[in-house]
Amino acid sequence: MFNTRNIVIGLLSASALSAGVNAHAGSMPFMPRGGGVGAPMGFAELCRRDVATCGLPSSQLALMGLAPPSKPAPTSSVGVNAPHPFQDEQATSPSAEQRPPMAEVPGAATPVALIEPTTRDQDASVVETENASISAILAWMGRGEREQLKVLNQINQAVNREVKKASDLDLYGQPEYWSLPRQINGKLYGDCEDYALEKRRQLVAAGVPASALSLAVAVTARGESHAVLMVSLKSGDWVLDNLTPWATPWEDLNYRWVQRQVPGTALWTSLA
Repeated sequence: MFNTRNIVIGLLSASALSAGVNAHAGSMPFMPRGGGVGAPMGFAELCRRDVATCGLPSSQLALMGLAPPSKPAPTSSVGVNAPHPFQDEQATSPSAEQRPPMAEVPGAATPVALIEPTTRDQDASVVETENASISAILAWMGRGEREQLKVLNQINQAVNREVKKASDLDLYGQPEYWSLPRQINGKLYGDCEDYALEKRRQLVAAGVPASALSLAVAVTARGESHAVLMVSLKSGDWVLDNLTPWATPWEDLNYRWVQRQVPGTALWTSLA
């Protein structure tokens, strides 16, 4: 049925198409795309284990051989019980209630909690949630870019401050494990992709369209593999990085870009 949701999706699609035209025309503010490549193993494994944090719409899950969840998916998995430096501490994967408050963003949408809806009121809850999401997206689209960048910087700095750096090997006993930051004794720990996933979660809650957000993998000047969150604005592609406090145009970072997610999809591409 054609409704307000269809209108919003149409507006977002038109915006994405406009950005794609600019990128195709050689406008370097937008990261040029190459051919399709496989998703990073950590991202693919995350989507099989934790659909909610993966963030893909149901229409994209089939591309990864996944079925839509029949009930709300957990926010994160606790991983394996392999020995690591935190093994003697109480470690949990934080739920929404356990997480520290999200960055205070003026005009940000308040996440709508769905707590075990009954069959009778489930449809009403879904409609309420979708209406809240649509209102938040429209509010975001109505903001000027200076205000949008203010939101990006607030959330980038808040997550960088709240999450303490720890490797996947230390936290999970695995060399690569994508997840939201792990909570241990009231503190959050994670590595680069965990920072990016938490920023994505908070930005979506603040009304930023998921179609404007994507993950990217690069190699730093020190030769280290690195993951970041990218946000597409009218002026170009901006990077939210746990190594940088400010949202930064992608071409201003001294990185060798390897691959990037097509926003809102299971597809990844190399760089042209």
